[in-house]
Amino acid sequence: MSLAEIQRPTSRRERYRFMALAASKPFAVGAVLVPLLLPVVGYLSGDVRVMFTVHLFLGAFWFGTAVLGAVVLGPVMGSLSEEANVEFAEGFVPRMNLLMEPVSVGVVGSGIGLAGMMGLWASPTPSLWAALGLAVALLVLGFGPLHKFTAGMFDEIAAEDTDHERLAALNRKYGMLSMVELLLMVAIVATMSGLRWGF
Repeated sequence: MSLAEIQRPTSRRERYRFMALAASKPFAVGAVLVPLLLPVVGYLSGDVRVMFTVHLFLGAFWFGTAVLGAVVLGPVMGSLSEEANVEFAEGFVPRMNLLMEPVSVGVVGSGIGLAGMMGLWASPTPSLWAALGLAVALLVLGFGPLHKFTAGMFDEIAAEDTDHERLAALNRKYGMLSMVELLLMVAIVATMSGLRWGF
């Protein structure tokens, strides 16, 4: 179903339903289930190597998407014409919203589980506490302001009377906040190095 057949959502539940329809139901199901089930499979395997692979895979995906959003997509979306902006956002926003929140939960969950499987919580180092704090900050950012901006973008592109100025402003804010997200991710990668060397 295209966004042309959808109207401005009136509730959060309706927004997610419309996003799933716009992105396609198979994509929506996979986007939610795969990132959330992989850490569970990794943990239940009891094999640190499996859990490490899951964490690395999801983390690399999250980091790569943050780089793309901050350096490429945000600036490009902010400079497009009104029509091109709406057309691009129609394909981008529903999929981004449905995918990245489960991915972020999967990354943080697999990281906590991996630390447990490696026995790091028995004697946590400053790097481990820093990684946990940064992970919480990233989740708050993703489920707070970033979600608010992308949800607002979806509402505007789904509406018959799209407010193009608001959509462009949300695009710019999303791009700027993606830079903050990227900086937090660089910092959390630094804590991973600290964990590797016992700090």
